[in-house]
Amino acid sequence: QEVRQLLRTIITGLDIGPDKVRIGLAPFSYEPYQEFLLKDQQSLLTQVDSFSYRGGGTETGRAIDFLLKNYFTEQAGSRANQRVPQIAVIITDGGSEDDVVAPAQRLRQQGVMVFGIGVGDANLKELASITNQPTKHFMFTTDNYQALLGLTEGLLQTVCMSIKTQRQGKAKDSLAKRFADIFFLVDSGVSASDFGQVRKVLEGLVNQLNIETSAYRLGLAQYGQDIKVEFLLNAYKTKEEVQNAVKSFHQRQLQPNEPRNLGNALEYASANFFTSEAGSRADQGYQQYLVVLSGKDSDDPVYKSSRLIKSEGITVVGVSLGASLKEMRLVATPPYVYPSVTNINKELKSVTCRAAKMADVVFIVDGSDSIGATNFQLVRTFLHSIVGGLEVSPNRVRVGIVLYNEKPTAQVFLDTFDDKNELLNFIKILPYRGGGQNTGAALSFTRNKVFIKGRGSRKNKGIQQVAMVITDSESEDAVGKAAANLRRAGVTVYAVGVRDANQTQLEQIASYPPNKHVYNVESFVKLKALDDILQKSLCHNILHSAIAVSTRRSDIKEGCEQTDEADIFFLIDSGSIYPNDFHDMKKFMIEFLHTFRIGPQHVRLGVAKYADSPDLEFDLTTYSDASALENAVENIKQLGGGMETGRALEFMGPLFDNAKASRGHKVPKYLIVITDGKSSDEVKDPAAKVRAQGVTIYAIGVKDADEGELQEIAGDPKRTFFVNNFDALRPIKDDIITDICSTDACKDIPGDLIFLIDSSGSIYPEDYKKMKAFMKSVISKSIIGKNELHVGVMQFTTIQQIEFPLNHYHSKEEMSNAINAMQQIGGGTLTGEAITQVSKYFDVASGGRPDLRQRLIVITDGEAQDEVRGPAQVLRDKGVVVYAIGMVDANTTQLLEITGSPDRMYLERDFDALKDLESQVALEPTCSLPLCFQPECKKTEKADIIFLVDGSISITLPKFRSMQRFMSAIVNQTTVGEDLTHFGVILYSTNPNSVFTLKKHYSKPEVLKAIEALKSPYGDTYTGRALTYSIQYFDLKYGGRAQDQVPQILMVITGGDATDSYSLAAPSKALRDKGITVFSIGVEGANKTQLQIMASGDTSRVFYVDNFNALETLYKNITHVLCTSTKPACEKQQADLVFLIDQSSSIQPSDYDIMKNFTTELVRSFEVSEDLVRVGLAQFSSTFQDQFYLNQFYTEDKVTKHILAMNQLGGGTNIGLALDSIRKYFEAYRGSRRSTGISQNLVLITDGESQDDVEDPADHLRALGIEVFAIGIGDVHDLELLQITGTPERLFTVQNFGNLENIKQKVVDTICESKRPRQPDCTIDIAMGFDISQRTGAPGEVLVSGHPKLQSFLPEIAHYISSVQGLCCVDPPPVKTSIAYLVVGSGGHILDDFNFEVYSEEVLKKVMTLKLEEPTYFNSSMLKSFEQKFSTQSNAGVKVLVIFSDGIDDDVMELKRESELLQQSGVSALLTVALEGARDPSQLQMVEFGRGFGYKLPLSIGMPGIGSTILKQIDSVSDRECCQVMCRCSGHEGNRGFQGPSGSKAPGRQGVQEESREEPGGDQRGPGGDQEETRGDQEERAEEPAPGGTSRRASTRRNKQESRHQEGDRNQRTSWRAGTRGDTGTRGRAGGPAPGGTQEPEDEQEGRPQGGRRHQRRGRSWRAGTRGDTGTRGRAGGPAPGGDTGTRGRAGGPAEG
Repeated sequence: QEVRQLLRTIITGLDIGPDKVRIGLAPFSYEPYQEFLLKDQQSLLTQVDSFSYRGGGTETGRAIDFLLKNYFTEQAGSRANQRVPQIAVIITDGGSEDDVVAPAQRLRQQGVMVFGIGVGDANLKELASITNQPTKHFMFTTDNYQALLGLTEGLLQTVCMSIKTQRQGKAKDSLAKRFADIFFLVDSGVSASDFGQVRKVLEGLVNQLNIETSAYRLGLAQYGQDIKVEFLLNAYKTKEEVQNAVKSFHQRQLQPNEPRNLGNALEYASANFFTSEAGSRADQGYQQYLVVLSGKDSDDPVYKSSRLIKSEGITVVGVSLGASLKEMRLVATPPYVYPSVTNINKELKSVTCRAAKMADVVFIVDGSDSIGATNFQLVRTFLHSIVGGLEVSPNRVRVGIVLYNEKPTAQVFLDTFDDKNELLNFIKILPYRGGGQNTGAALSFTRNKVFIKGRGSRKNKGIQQVAMVITDSESEDAVGKAAANLRRAGVTVYAVGVRDANQTQLEQIASYPPNKHVYNVESFVKLKALDDILQKSLCHNILHSAIAVSTRRSDIKEGCEQTDEADIFFLIDSGSIYPNDFHDMKKFMIEFLHTFRIGPQHVRLGVAKYADSPDLEFDLTTYSDASALENAVENIKQLGGGMETGRALEFMGPLFDNAKASRGHKVPKYLIVITDGKSSDEVKDPAAKVRAQGVTIYAIGVKDADEGELQEIAGDPKRTFFVNNFDALRPIKDDIITDICSTDACKDIPGDLIFLIDSSGSIYPEDYKKMKAFMKSVISKSIIGKNELHVGVMQFTTIQQIEFPLNHYHSKEEMSNAINAMQQIGGGTLTGEAITQVSKYFDVASGGRPDLRQRLIVITDGEAQDEVRGPAQVLRDKGVVVYAIGMVDANTTQLLEITGSPDRMYLERDFDALKDLESQVALEPTCSLPLCFQPECKKTEKADIIFLVDGSISITLPKFRSMQRFMSAIVNQTTVGEDLTHFGVILYSTNPNSVFTLKKHYSKPEVLKAIEALKSPYGDTYTGRALTYSIQYFDLKYGGRAQDQVPQILMVITGGDATDSYSLAAPSKALRDKGITVFSIGVEGANKTQLQIMASGDTSRVFYVDNFNALETLYKNITHVLCTSTKPACEKQQADLVFLIDQSSSIQPSDYDIMKNFTTELVRSFEVSEDLVRVGLAQFSSTFQDQFYLNQFYTEDKVTKHILAMNQLGGGTNIGLALDSIRKYFEAYRGSRRSTGISQNLVLITDGESQDDVEDPADHLRALGIEVFAIGIGDVHDLELLQITGTPERLFTVQNFGNLENIKQKVVDTICESKRPRQPDCTIDIAMGFDISQRTGAPGEVLVSGHPKLQSFLPEIAHYISSVQGLCCVDPPPVKTSIAYLVVGSGGHILDDFNFEVYSEEVLKKVMTLKLEEPTYFNSSMLKSFEQKFSTQSNAGVKVLVIFSDGIDDDVMELKRESELLQQSGVSALLTVALEGARDPSQLQMVEFGRGFGYKLPLSIGMPGIGSTILKQIDSVSDRECCQVMCRCSGHEGNRGFQGPSGSKAPGRQGVQEESREEPGGDQRGPGGDQEETRGDQEERAEEPAPGGTSRRASTRRNKQESRHQEGDRNQRTSWRAGTRGDTGTRGRAGGPAPGGTQEPEDEQEGRPQGGRRHQRRGRSWRAGTRGDTGTRGRAGGPAPGGDTGTRGRAGGPAEG
């Protein structure tokens, strides 16, 4: 009856009729029945009243299929082919007995919108899988059938809105998709026969097309020197009129030699053909086409005008009637280029985002009044297009949509849609409501409610988080703070402004830099033109952020370690800055300092802060290591006050003077000024004075800083930075550091660099100038010279023009002049041809130096009109590293084909962005080394080097000075330091003499000074004697470090024949046998044979020059060999190394052989043996194939022999399956030594994208502590490989198998240097709330009044949870938690709020003594307040809420719902602690979530060890959130002992122990823990450990003692209980451990309770006893046999056990 009534209400509420709404009805149980179809529309109400109730089971899936086959068909009355919305409403009250997912998917895929109504016990999860998403639109629930009618209004409203939106959207979408505006532009100069053919094609087209006002519209014009318009798009309204106009279309006669100006015609077309006045319907979403038919190449330039018209969103189709295809490719929108009029292909090709296949993208869409319904349809189209180009699926790109007016609503969460087509269908009906415009609120909402784990965000898995805001006017609320918080949460924000959007506000919203993240168009019609640009940018930036940024940071750090010495001061504004902003500034400084080698002899760092007056926080000499500096920065406090920057700059002068004095010699000096406003005093002169001291100043302005003032401070616009918010400091850090480091990083690194620049006609003159400025700037930052960097420049269009080759100029000035003289050529863009031509200029014959680094930088602004992949591959195969910078219309796929690697590809929107690239391009191609090519040493970092210097009579003073300069140059190529490189010098002639030993000087200036002071001894040349003498000076006694595996080098420098040549061989052999490498350097009269004898025949370490002048530059040749010789041995002397090799069918047999050889080369780079490096290997394709485990082969020969004999099976590429299967290789019985702490490594080699999911299998491997390395060959999915490795540093890609050899050494070095994955930094925020509703109301009541146990135990609880130890099954330093307190009134209003900060007794005292004039309640309002607190104040990885309650004060189901929302918002756990006298404590547990094992145990304030128990729960939550350890098991605690008597108060007296009474407690050892029989039993028992017990299911290491308790079952873990608890001792020193437990450390400072904490000892987990009762003051008694002795407590306080 209730269902009938619902149907009657719906029918009467809809406009029913054959041409309006049609309704069908199908009841179902086991069987579905046909009641009436969509075509049966007579007497509907009568039919509803008469349909009968049948009873039976519930097979919903069958019923859905029945609907699809029998109702939604044309025969049954469906009008789907007329694009009428199709809707199904399914009403059910139970779970289906058959599958519903597949039938529902089939129904939705047919375009049917499915609504669901669940009644009573309906399975809501199942119902959600039936309906369309999002469920809040399409699913309704009610408790019973009687309440069904209450749903009617909401259901009707939603259905009607969906019908209306879908009809409007479909109608417009349908028209826009089916029809278009097409304008033909015909060359008047074509031949008569071609013209006749054109007219014939036009006539045929008109006959075929549906031409009318709301269908196709056609326009026609012809061109010569000027334009003749035949008819515009709105000239004719019927097909007949257009047919007549085409028939009367006559060819215009041109004058002899009259030019045909297509460029001019395109410009005219852009301005006049596609406007609303001319009949264009672009603003309604109709596609716009211009068909150009050209008979010859244009007589005027077409490049700019063709770009202009395409930028308006008009698709240009190019048809050649004699014009070259090169020009047609330039004019047309790819791929619409046709060689004749007869084969025009109308098929459209959509852009897809190939590169960025993994991201969480949320669109924040303005739906306010200012947009309007018509424009909102264009927004839908825009969203549809952008999302259509993304690879949407749960494991690839997830999409969310937030719609906002004055209030934001999440239309789509990141986990709402699994199916891309369903998402695209929903976008078509995205509701438009109008209203106000609060963009700030929408940004906050998106951060707090959408980018959260509970709603599908994968931020914690390292997936890129991206938001795109689309708005058309200024926000009515503030956006700055909300946007900064969103960006701080790790979200990259794009801002798309339309029409009246405020540019300043868009820049406040978007990520830095604005030129990459802000887009502004003048109308909604122009959104279409943004499609490709934005999608291209989005795709590139996602990939770039994930891989290239990290790679660049790694390169920068590597480069900056070459900066031996520098003094850097920060001068920071400490006035009216928000705490979050101040935190960002400190974070910036910490990241900055970790890039350098910090130390008194290296880089020193100081900080001064200022407001009204300056203040020195710490000087350059205060801290000497990075760790101490970091702590000091963390502890900087704000001053507050005004802003006198000029005064602060004056303050810095003396500090830099002191720096010079304390250093003792001159080093580079830098000042980094950060300010957020305009100074109240003058800055120009004070800044100039500081710069005059030789200080380089960088000025960083934030928010309200004055850009002119910043330039006055820095004195150079290139060292001036301005950002909208403090969170943008991080990206500019890289630019500043690069600038500081590039001088040292580039020093003495010779190489070849050629610029290949696009000089085509599409480039505007001002942009051409910017390209020239860019080249000059890169050259100015490089070290140019004959023996340094050589630079060449070539321009290209359809031709190539070399401006100057590599060996033409050797000075910056000459190069700069030559670049200034360059003229733009004009023409097309044949990039592939240009790459082929430029290749020869890297050869020796053309001035190249192939033995040095060679780099090519390609700059282009458009798509290449020829193939680039092949030419670029040939060039890269020669060893040339290629960088590509694409501007404006550059094709990202082509850029990737040119470079072969995303980290060498840059995509910019305009030529202004070249300025931002200057520093990084200067550092990267000319100095540092990309990952994909063979690494070389930059500097020798750790070695013992002794110079053995010939000072015989043949060495004149000038020659000796040359030797000194040579030695100094070698020293400058190293990093000198106590733990780094040491130098010694021995001078010899007739006799040798040690001038200074390896332990004498530990700084570079000292070594250089000592070398400068050397005096030649003169005499004969007894080189053999000197060699023998030198051996001892490598011993420990003289500072040698051979025992620490430090490489030892003897560098012999001689200028004559050895007097004792017969004595050379023996000491040379002795040196070699001792592991000392000898470099022989001979000048002039040196004997080359003798040089070879000393170097043990290794010619790579023999150097000879025929004069002493040449010696001074010889160091450049030696540097690389020296660096390679001193390369430290692999840090992983012991390791387990497993290879996982792809053998799928996509790999050619020859490539498979290359891969096998490459793998054997990697194996040969390690010392394979049973005790050192063990090797295992498996192959995979569609299936997994074992080859050999880690305990099968223990020699290199056997391993390589097996690898080379392997066969390729072929098949697909299931990397996920392979990763899951390879786990067994890391088990002990397969030879893994994981349990003994030996490094575990997996190397994956693959050539393709996985056909299954890799995320979870990779996570499982890394959670075991396995370091995963991935090598991708060819067309691999970079972001998928990144998911596998977890970090870009362990990811390598090459373009083909032939290039594998180039990365071999880099892979080996990375494996050697890689450390076991650090557990993520775990930050823990704990909030405490208080529900004390039962109050007396007495005056002066404080928070804890009436609750003595809360008063007694709250300090203990807070103290306990102030740090968490032993996270992640390892033993990292304890994590200090931050604790906050919030006291909330009954309506949710804040009575008092204490922010998150480390434990403070003072704060806790304030909380406990807080005066309360009203009760507090545990209700929904309280939970909402905490949700708000966590979302606005906490960015921690773990968020825990602890509520102390005297009983629930709200409907328990309502509280449970609010609790679920709290969990979805990102809170990790909610714990409740029942206070004394709490009403129904069991109800409190109903609202809890997130607890680990022991979750059934109710927490109460009086329970034993409450502090320990809460800590244990927080411990479990932290392990789960930070380490993916799902559960933890351990034994039970011992029984509680009896109370001991009070100890005597007299000093020195010992407390008395009480005898045991009825049960073992006082002086007996408790029984051992029960052994757990099976894993299943273990899990069952572990469900409810005793108070304070923790649980860890991870297996522990077993030692001999433990093995006695295990019956040989490898996987069984024995759980031991600590002994029963003894009596509590009184105050005194801690005694030794009782037999059943472990000794706790004494905590003198705060009397911290130590009992109940976990201790790991020799692989077993022990638990101390529970907490004892209070003892009086006195010395501690001896420990009872069953428990631990208490730590020192305060007088009269409880002793802790």
